[in-house]
Amino acid sequence: MIAAGLEGQTALITGGARGIGEAICEHLAGLGAHVVVADLDGATADAVAARIRATGLLATSCTIDLRDVATIGAMVDDAWAIGDRLDILVNNAGVALAAPLLDATVEQWEIQVDVNLRAPFFALQAAARHMIVAGRGKIVNLASTSSFVSSSTPEAIYDLTKGGIRQLTVSAAVELSPHGINVNAVAPGTIGTALTRAVLDTPEKMARSTARIPCGRLGESADIAAAVAFLVSDAASYMHGHTLVVDGGWLAI
Repeated sequence: MIAAGLEGQTALITGGARGIGEAICEHLAGLGAHVVVADLDGATADAVAARIRATGLLATSCTIDLRDVATIGAMVDDAWAIGDRLDILVNNAGVALAAPLLDATVEQWEIQVDVNLRAPFFALQAAARHMIVAGRGKIVNLASTSSFVSSSTPEAIYDLTKGGIRQLTVSAAVELSPHGINVNAVAPGTIGTALTRAVLDTPEKMARSTARIPCGRLGESADIAAAVAFLVSDAASYMHGHTLVVDGGWLAI
């Protein structure tokens, strides 16, 4: 059953084919939105959208290489064309390439800055142009606890991109809030995606990872999806430029 809230709205989610992005797509579709599952892995994006449609909900897939900035505007325009509206943009796609500061390469810099920072900026810009005309819209950027502190694993480039996402959220909110557009962010802590669990593949590794989390467990993709759903709802209409931390209390220590 569709819960009331997002019926008739179109939501574009980058990196929507797996993990947190997949959970966001499923959650927003369950609230009534027509979700656009945008991902570099087109086949998996197609499968996610097909699975959502099989439950009687609305979903479309889109293959996108976010490093090709010239295609980002077209992705946003295509999402808008579904219903002549674009109500929600979730900048979820991201990549982390861990490396000590002194070992980081130009290639690692370019990949992470392109995907984690440049692409969200231009997707936000393209979405805002449509939303300004409509006089409303919701944009949620995926930041990280690494927007506030250094990652546990040395990855300075990733950290600076997530710090940039937090500041982009603030600056864009100031410019766009007069147009009825809410720009906010969610900062996940350690989330138990398939990739995370593959790294924490022994009881000892899992115990070390959870030891500093006050609530005693990894987060789940559904925890982040719920936070995104709140920020795109009418209940968050007075929130602008906020980064909502969802980390089990990790930053509170």
